[in-house]
Amino acid sequence: MTQTGFSKFRFGLHTRLSLGVMAVVLTATFAIATFALHFVKSNMRASIEAEQLARVAAIADSIDQKFGSRLILLQTFGDSVEAQDFQDTVPLQAFLERHASLRQAFDNVAFLDMDGNLVANLNGANRIGTVNVKDRPYFQRTVASRAGLVSEPYRNRLNGLAQVAITAPVLDNAGQVRFVISGAINLKDRNILGALADIKFGKTGYLFVTTADGIVVDHPDASRILNHIQANGGGDPEVLRALAGFQGSSEGVNEAGVRGLYAFDRAEQANWIVGAMYPRSEAFAGINAIERGAWFGALALALTAGALALAVVRRQLKPLSELHQHMQSTREAATGTAAARTYAFDEIGDLSRTFNELMAQRRAIELSLAHSEAQVRIIADNIPAMVSHVDASMRYTFVNAHVRALHKDKTLVGRLMPEVRGPADFAMVEPSFRRALAGETVILEKSGDPALGIGGRTFKAHYIPDIDADGVVRGVFSMTFDITEDVNIRRALTEQEKRLRDVTDNIPALVGYFDREQNCLFANVRARQTAGLDQSASLKGTTLRSALGKAVHAQLKPYLPVVFSGKKVRFPVRAPMHGREGYFQANLMPDKNLRGEVVGFYLMSFNITALKQAELRLAESELRLRAITDNMPALITYIDRDEKITFANATSREWLGLDPAQVLGRQVQDVLGREVYESRQPMLARALGGERAEFEARMQRQGFDRITQVTYVPDVREDGMTHGIFSLAHDITALKVVEHKLIELARLDTLTGLPNRLAFNEYLPGAVLRGRLAGNAMALMFLDIDHFKAINDTMGHAVGDAVLTEYARRLLGCVRGTDMVARLAGDEFVLVLEGLTAPDTAATVAAKIVERVHTPPFTVDGQRIKVTTSVGIAFHRAADSSVTAEELLARADTALYNAKAAGRDRFEFFMPVEGARSDLITRQH
Repeated sequence: MTQTGFSKFRFGLHTRLSLGVMAVVLTATFAIATFALHFVKSNMRASIEAEQLARVAAIADSIDQKFGSRLILLQTFGDSVEAQDFQDTVPLQAFLERHASLRQAFDNVAFLDMDGNLVANLNGANRIGTVNVKDRPYFQRTVASRAGLVSEPYRNRLNGLAQVAITAPVLDNAGQVRFVISGAINLKDRNILGALADIKFGKTGYLFVTTADGIVVDHPDASRILNHIQANGGGDPEVLRALAGFQGSSEGVNEAGVRGLYAFDRAEQANWIVGAMYPRSEAFAGINAIERGAWFGALALALTAGALALAVVRRQLKPLSELHQHMQSTREAATGTAAARTYAFDEIGDLSRTFNELMAQRRAIELSLAHSEAQVRIIADNIPAMVSHVDASMRYTFVNAHVRALHKDKTLVGRLMPEVRGPADFAMVEPSFRRALAGETVILEKSGDPALGIGGRTFKAHYIPDIDADGVVRGVFSMTFDITEDVNIRRALTEQEKRLRDVTDNIPALVGYFDREQNCLFANVRARQTAGLDQSASLKGTTLRSALGKAVHAQLKPYLPVVFSGKKVRFPVRAPMHGREGYFQANLMPDKNLRGEVVGFYLMSFNITALKQAELRLAESELRLRAITDNMPALITYIDRDEKITFANATSREWLGLDPAQVLGRQVQDVLGREVYESRQPMLARALGGERAEFEARMQRQGFDRITQVTYVPDVREDGMTHGIFSLAHDITALKVVEHKLIELARLDTLTGLPNRLAFNEYLPGAVLRGRLAGNAMALMFLDIDHFKAINDTMGHAVGDAVLTEYARRLLGCVRGTDMVARLAGDEFVLVLEGLTAPDTAATVAAKIVERVHTPPFTVDGQRIKVTTSVGIAFHRAADSSVTAEELLARADTALYNAKAAGRDRFEFFMPVEGARSDLITRQH
């Protein structure tokens, strides 16, 4: 063989074998990278979709809660209107103005008569008689259904604002609609939808709200509000799916051709659809960057491995090349066989040594592969999730340590899932696995199985199809995470946020939060009013300087470095107020993250103008103050930080029996006595801490029992320190007596002297609860006078009133002193019997009432009047805990209706359904 032939042989053996090794390494690397990227992308996409849907669902729940609370508020207000029984519309305006607190929930509240005319208006009487809403669907539906509702969005005809109306009917004694109460809510109100404009998904994603009919309620494009979603050719296919009833996550293309992730949920109270669009390019930007980096790394790794493999192959085949050269040299030299055998023996030895080296490398590679497999097992066993894989026949092929521990380290691999999990547990997860075997990634939240010791825990399970290169599903990967703490944290944060908003909106202070750049991120109601901001307005662009003004900001500026250093600071501030100079106490409190870094600060400001002015007046003339305070009908003292009394007016002689000179310099405990001092010590501590405290206290001196309203006002001076307390005590004994009498009168019927509807409504829920706790049954009777209207019409209302009075007297004579008898309205009465064991007792009392009412006949002004009564009875057992007081009254009313239908002058028990228990019997007189 020539040298040229040797070169060709060397090329074929070295190069092709090296290229083959490189191809194998490259293929394996790319296969592993492809599987890993597919797994990561599937999980990250599922997590993004779940997070987006969770945010949309939380917003929908928030809208439901807000509309539900307002609907209940308006229904409660309607009940109070029914109780007043207004005979005309004139008093409605004054009655509505006494309930100005409704503004906290509605932009306007109005009364409408049955012709749709405005007859009372919370925003003033100037519109009365000029507005008619008879053509509004929400007015017509409320009248027809005699029930409150949340209207479809509409545009106000007067101010052009997009609004919804919450309605409640006011019924007369006959159950007919007399008025309709309408509470209007602007859709841009911060408490309803105003915050939606701030919610973003990525940089260009957005949130939108439509009605079930496709009318836009909220959208980044304000021109589309109150228009149909398909107006001007609009309407995404995914949005149209949501209008058809779809809820959940999906992917589609919007009107602008942008592909994105969609999420939809419904707000049930208003029947609105809350949707979100998250552009796919933004949602998966991080995933795409990871994918590009992974492919580049995989390619670089494959090329490096191929180059190393080429060098190793060439080095390992060098002895073979030398053997070939020896053989070629021997052939060309034509030496003897002995010499040839000598060369062959040497090369065979070289080949043996080369083979041994190759086997050693193979063993090293096997050890490396075993080590890699152990590393994968360690990773799977230590991630905070239960990981498993089943094949298409539902047989386990892999489980990590968490799954094994859950099943007491039993052997799972190779066993069928129904056998391992049991029939009941498998039946719960089988549908999800079937969907995954069909090629669908399934993500769901579920509760733990008590049988496995994880009851009460919440888990998020990911079921991911194992799809091979041919698109065939070979099995299912299952990853289950314990999200109990996340669920608890989400609930706690929602409750904490609501409590924070309620507290800050009701404390008598301005409260705001600012970041390190002094941008305002939060402001309570008073702070917004002071800064001239509407409650629904966005705080974006509002800074500390713009909110407070240049003059006030200049007073706060020197203290900002202090709060940014992590310290609290309190100082006085002067600011104009109603055209005069006002005094405020400002408090700056740093907000630190977990690393102790100050990321912002809270600003709380209290109005201390009155106290400051009092302090200035005291400084001007203490004698004038003494003259004034000595003649005031109140006990006024000043207590310093050591709890010593340094000032007392002349009222101390009358109330305490001590001359002011005897009080000065003495400890509060010595003057009040130890028992009274211990009861007031917490309020004293609060006041000395700079907080105003008010409370009622009872004072007994010289045989006179006095009720006082005590106010502790902290003496906060320009240095920000509390130097003492101004104590003011007013005698409210007479006021309390009058208040108690008014409370009693408000719960009595003036004609019969019986408890009225208000007293009954307060009593019945307590009676139901007492029976449930004591395990006793009770009965509620609903009674009225048969043909009472005829008595009024033929004999006059004076006779009717006398009949009602005598009826009440006879009713009281038929029951125990512990039973509750009340007049609801007109000739409607109720009777509550507690501590019963069987319906027979209630039947005996009802029969006694029916007999006592019609015998003997009533005598009024010499006229004998035959009066009968009908009684409806609702018997309630303690075990029936699902029945509310309202349902019990409705049952008694139904039974009364049945008694009248059966001929009157009798009683009937409430019969829930045909074939009810034998103890719910029907009896009649």
